[in-house]
Amino acid sequence: MRRPRVGAALLLALALGLSGCEEGGGTATTAPGTSSITSSVTITAPTTVTSAAIAATTTAPAPPEHHIGVRTVDGAGRFYNRLTGEEFVPRGNNYVRLGQQTTADGSSTFGHALFDPGRYDAATVAADLARMHVDGYNVVRVFLSPDTLGAESGGLSPEYMKNVVDFLGHSRDTEMYVIFTLDWLPGGRYGEILNADCCDEFALMNANFLPPAGVAANQAFFRDFASELIDRGAAVEHVMAYQVRNEMFFDSDQPPLSFSAGVFTTANGSSYDMSLAAEREAMIREGAIFFVDSVAAAIREVDPSVLVSVGLFVPHGPNSVRVGDPRLVVSGPIIWESTLDFVDLHAYTGFELDLPEHVENFGVDGMEERPIVMGEFGGEVSRFPSTSAAALAMRDWQVESCLLGFDGWIFWTWDLFEQPDFFHALMDGGAINGVLAPVIRPDPCTT
Repeated sequence: MRRPRVGAALLLALALGLSGCEEGGGTATTAPGTSSITSSVTITAPTTVTSAAIAATTTAPAPPEHHIGVRTVDGAGRFYNRLTGEEFVPRGNNYVRLGQQTTADGSSTFGHALFDPGRYDAATVAADLARMHVDGYNVVRVFLSPDTLGAESGGLSPEYMKNVVDFLGHSRDTEMYVIFTLDWLPGGRYGEILNADCCDEFALMNANFLPPAGVAANQAFFRDFASELIDRGAAVEHVMAYQVRNEMFFDSDQPPLSFSAGVFTTANGSSYDMSLAAEREAMIREGAIFFVDSVAAAIREVDPSVLVSVGLFVPHGPNSVRVGDPRLVVSGPIIWESTLDFVDLHAYTGFELDLPEHVENFGVDGMEERPIVMGEFGGEVSRFPSTSAAALAMRDWQVESCLLGFDGWIFWTWDLFEQPDFFHALMDGGAINGVLAPVIRPDPCTT
């Protein structure tokens, strides 16, 4: 949504526009197209990887099976708990901390800080997750920080990963399931891979999702992150999903989409002429599917039973919204054609569109085979006369969404006091929590 959320993405986008395309605020150290990294860029083809295939190609112990899966019931994709066989209805909150950070290179930024070394508060985490559990929630969605997750050595910060492991331990203890998401990749080795195809022909988000190096950098990160959690003995069975982006979009005002001429070849091996509108549209449509499928395949190589998803905000049309916003969202093709286990659509009440218009723009179009989760919904304080009025609007938004194909809900946010312009669940005595909590409304589809 076009909400004034303060986070790393805005600051990093500005920094990247000035200093190159390495995510996490880094700077390219070699000219585009001349890096020695180029020869090492390897993309894993988007294929379905089974547990048997993994066992046949590695001697490492298989990771624990994740509790939450997706199965088909009468032609419809449904979440279920593999331990009990019972249907699983995701209901939860985005659990977010924001703050000033010092990155691995010593610079300062402001962004997602939940797991930051020196700031992570295990006691508060344990208490908050316990309260969510008592209130009937079963899912918590958390953000990884590109600014503090990376290590100076180029991989993942051991201190940061230790905090992630601790969080999963508390999730296990409180019977909560975790969705990990992020806006940007860390720098270091992932930025070096990415820079092989950046930034003259592919820039900013386009450099992440379209060229071979962008796909390879994202695959490398998610392989490393999932593998390290397994190697550290984390409670990975309580990871519900890895989300390859919090909100995936392309930049229409950046190369190559900003060009009116030229032919460009993307990671899927196809070439597209920027002088032709149909080929520009095909580039982002086919590129989006290739990206999410390729990164999902890389994750499943190391953790075959985990679910993989992506977050999306509402596209520009057919109902006019986000006028003048250069960010392009590909949702319908991802919903219908990708190999993702489920898709996370973000829809906020009180803005330009009502919920049926959101669903039309997303291209849900009656999708049943793949579950749809509303991974962010909420409201801006200035758009409602009171917290009580907002609470009733959130409740009705959730109820209406049941008729429009949604299978799970994650509110923005549990207690993000650092963002006072948006409601959180505990605001004003927990008015919103009082109508959304499953212990109060066991059936999310009724008032």
